[in-house]
Amino acid sequence: MPEASADTEPLWETGDPGSLSGEGGWADLSPVAQRVLAAVGKGTAGGLFPPVVAGGPEGTVRTGRLLGGEKDARMLVHALRDRRFAPLLALLDRLDNWCEAAGRRYSAAISPGTLDIANADIFGPVVSEAFVACATGRTHYARDRVAEWAARCEDFLTLFLERLLKDLTTCWPGNPAFRGPVVGLWTHGEETHNGRQRVLRLDCAGGGRIAYKPRPASGELLFTAHGGDGPPSSVFDLLNHAPAASGAIRLPVLSCWRGSAPGYLWQEWIEPPDQWGPIRTSGPWQLTGTRLTPPEARRFWHRTGSLTAAMFAFGITDMIGGNVVTGSRPGDPEPLLYPIDLEIYFCHVPRLYDTGLLHDPTAEVDQHHVGLERTARWCSAEGPPVCWTEEATGALRLHRRRRPYARDETRNVVADTEGRTGYGPHLTAMLRGMFDAWTLMCRQRTAIRDFLATATPGHYVRVLRQPTFRYFDALVPRWLSGGGAAPRPADPDVHFDRAELDQLRRMDVPYFVRSLEGGPVLRVEPPPQTDGLAPVAARPAPEGGWPPLRELLDGANLTLAGLGVALRDAAEHVFDDVPELDVTDPESGVRLHLQSPAEGQVAFDWPEAGRRITYLWDREKVRLRIDPVDAPQAPVEPAPAGEIRRRLLRLDRLDGAVRVPWADGGMTDTAAEERLRTLTDAGIAWLATVVADHGWPGRALVGHDAAVAASRLVQHAREHLEFRKHCLELMRQAAEGGDLPWREVAYLTDELRLAEGLPQVYGTRFEPVGGELVPWPVEDPEGVDRRRAALGMEPLAEHTDRIRRRFPLGGVAPDMAGSATRHPLTGTGAS
Repeated sequence: MPEASADTEPLWETGDPGSLSGEGGWADLSPVAQRVLAAVGKGTAGGLFPPVVAGGPEGTVRTGRLLGGEKDARMLVHALRDRRFAPLLALLDRLDNWCEAAGRRYSAAISPGTLDIANADIFGPVVSEAFVACATGRTHYARDRVAEWAARCEDFLTLFLERLLKDLTTCWPGNPAFRGPVVGLWTHGEETHNGRQRVLRLDCAGGGRIAYKPRPASGELLFTAHGGDGPPSSVFDLLNHAPAASGAIRLPVLSCWRGSAPGYLWQEWIEPPDQWGPIRTSGPWQLTGTRLTPPEARRFWHRTGSLTAAMFAFGITDMIGGNVVTGSRPGDPEPLLYPIDLEIYFCHVPRLYDTGLLHDPTAEVDQHHVGLERTARWCSAEGPPVCWTEEATGALRLHRRRRPYARDETRNVVADTEGRTGYGPHLTAMLRGMFDAWTLMCRQRTAIRDFLATATPGHYVRVLRQPTFRYFDALVPRWLSGGGAAPRPADPDVHFDRAELDQLRRMDVPYFVRSLEGGPVLRVEPPPQTDGLAPVAARPAPEGGWPPLRELLDGANLTLAGLGVALRDAAEHVFDDVPELDVTDPESGVRLHLQSPAEGQVAFDWPEAGRRITYLWDREKVRLRIDPVDAPQAPVEPAPAGEIRRRLLRLDRLDGAVRVPWADGGMTDTAAEERLRTLTDAGIAWLATVVADHGWPGRALVGHDAAVAASRLVQHAREHLEFRKHCLELMRQAAEGGDLPWREVAYLTDELRLAEGLPQVYGTRFEPVGGELVPWPVEDPEGVDRRRAALGMEPLAEHTDRIRRRFPLGGVAPDMAGSATRHPLTGTGAS
């Protein structure tokens, strides 16, 4: 199996490439195909086809290279002469003819040469998808679908150019940076809506960049439009110009403006900030992102806290991954977090998790690529679904990507120059920003309501009828398997109605909107229609009703107590990242005390009002206390959970400090082994009292990191078999309640099986054999991947490959088998 592939069977393999002349040459291909292949040979058009991937860090894959050079061009010649690729050749011919005609017709709006079928920035997504459909799909499916995609692409781009030509001199601002014509065009490749339309980025002759968004949902205009020196143009603009309540705030605003007709908008493109650099490295790999000095980070997270509170107040959701980015506008010395895809708002968001900014540990899907990522992970939420892998012989195989795609930059992970990521180390600044924005919104409630009453006519909000992942789960298998009668949801309990199926059949992510003035849920008609909207049956309505919710438009939620749940959720999200659970921050006027992930309190000094506002919470409720600002601080009783957390983490650090060198030295240091046994025995004796008094110390009591540390402690306790069996039952109960990752149950299950001389169940334990690590014998090997998948674990082959990469045997002798070999892996988190 190729190093970077997770599939055993390729979707398609390259054959003998032949040569560029004679048999296997390109003389019988159309002129446009020859031109595209010549560009590939020169290395300028590889983006028209899937990338060649290689192994990346931590089990990911990354782009090794794009197709390019004479050898790859010969391979493509050989492929395109196959009758299966006739639909792709027809697509190239059609779009090439369109480019020639459109270049002449719209020359006043777009510079010569920009519209070229070999320009992968524009045509890469549609050509790549067509190539894969021809390579993997049934003949009739490829013929029909690829022809439809070509027509849809032509209609979409024609409508865009018509709008550009009209708006360039009438709707666009007078800023010289946005002076036309357009000299560069880039197509977003991840998803399409409303007739295969995509977001476009325009590079202007004046040096500025603009996004074109072909959809009627217009939250950017309503919330983030920048009004300059004139009257407020948006809600955030209004709040930025209002007198401070409990502290100054700054919400992100940017240039965005309506098109000359309904159904689309233009928006300033937010560039990465000057504070940009490596935030993580591993061998040859580097991840870049926003990197701030501690004072800059403090200011950034205060402002991000204000944005977070505003999103909670106005029911703004879907703020995951790339829908929010850190960047700077011209003239801004420090970055802000910008919501750049603000389509879903005035929704029911009872928890801060519902905005998409935070990871919800109880969610249906483990989506850690939220708007405010805590960790600089290598994996990305996006990436091409189909990739090439290269064999040692140089042959290429086309595979469906199973592994996460590695990113080399991130726009929503923010680190400081001390190596800390996320807002956990700056939690008091984040919470103060939330409080300052909330008090301002409460004070400006009437002004906000009046502004919305006059601004909302003509605006639409997107209605997301199913989580987007369900649509993708139906789209990608259908695309790769050659189509079918209808797209089907992966979950048999989920159903798509006719309006959803109509859009899924054309490979769109279903898109629906509703007017801010009320009325039915609407679908959007695709081009060549320009603004067609039609009602659809959309029942049953979600909990809380379809947006927009009238109570949010009226500001009924803007009371001082209404912030409490958001503060609790914000603290819970980063509980494991907070250096101290009891913090007094005189600079921010904040006193924070956390007892457990969902228990704590935070007090805010509000000198302007002469008050101290304290929010106290547990998992069931939030309370509000108001005292004079100079009243003595009420003493806070230390929480047992906090001490349990600290001791578990300390035991884990001590264990790792001894276990890792012992493992690296070949596990021959008997003195180190005795220290480990003594440390583990003492830890188990203490943990037994914790379990007796509090039950299993899971995430809700001590946080994720400490809960995993408790699991590791039990795994290492080889001399305490009966206690370990008791812990396994408690851990199963905790996992069933979402209080512990199921993989921890798998680790201890396998450890106990091996201790009793039985085969392991999940394949989490390894031994050195023949110079490499291999899983200890597994019961029912054919069913191990099914059992692992049921606990949310990757296939055993992928796990084995990752373990071998992470723990090369080095100097460890191959004959060092035996139970002791298991300990280095569990002790360093490899399990």
